[in-house]
Amino acid sequence: MIRFLSIDNNPSYLLEQDLQKDSPLPVFKTLSEILGENLLLFGIITILVLSLAYFWYRLKNKRKQNSQVEESIKSDPYKDALLAISELQRQQQHIGAKPFVFKLSEILRIYIEKLFRFPAMELTGEEFMVEIASHSFFKNRYEDLLKDFVDRGDRVKYSKENIGSKDIDELLESALHFVKDTNAKLVEQENREKNNEESVVQS
Repeated sequence: MIRFLSIDNNPSYLLEQDLQKDSPLPVFKTLSEILGENLLLFGIITILVLSLAYFWYRLKNKRKQNSQVEESIKSDPYKDALLAISELQRQQQHIGAKPFVFKLSEILRIYIEKLFRFPAMELTGEEFMVEIASHSFFKNRYEDLLKDFVDRGDRVKYSKENIGSKDIDELLESALHFVKDTNAKLVEQENREKNNEESVVQS
């Protein structure tokens, strides 16, 4: 005869019923949890990115400044001005009086701007003369010449009257004289300063 064993519904060797139930683990973490756990890492990455951006900006500016310095070293304002005036002279017969005077005035202002580091190109005629009058190199030396050049140039540029070739030639001669004379004065000044320094060293 076969005997069937009775199974106790709550045997003592089994775990408690509530411990047998597994609670499901969360599959995804919230954003705040992720940030909280990785706050230090995010901080380090942010600092690295900002540092790299800062150094890149500094390097870019430094390269730009170096290129400007190299360009200013290679470029001789005196030679550039003479070359530009010579080129303008060759075109004199093919362009009108007004464009000619505009270009001549631009050449002169660029020459002054490169030499003396003030924004001559951005100034009106009146503002330009104020800057010239306050500059030690020009004061009591080239004020009259430049004032005459600016006044006559403005008359040509803005007047409706026909301008003769004589007026154009005189403006051209005035510009050439200014460029050559200022260069000679600057060279003389540099030589004088150099001689003074040498005499101080020898004494």
